[in-house]
Amino acid sequence: MKDDQVMTIREMCDAFGVTPRTLRFYEQKELLFPIREGQKRLFTRRDRARLKLILRGKRFGVSLEEIRQLLDLYHQGDE
Repeated sequence: MKDDQVMTIREMCDAFGVTPRTLRFYEQKELLFPIREGQKRLFTRRDRARLKLILRGKRFGVSLEEIRQLLDLYHQGDE
């Protein structure tokens, strides 16, 4: 898969071993920002990188709020 290719919610679930509900929860908590096309969610390379960091942080016991703060710091660095 090319880095700039988008993934559907099903592809994300399969690639990362999470449920659609998990991805929607992270989207609701503003940790992920998929492209919305009607009811369809398309996840970019950036979303994949963010999800990797979220899952890694959770594995090490980092709270979602702390993960959000770290992701916000990365986002500020991009601008």
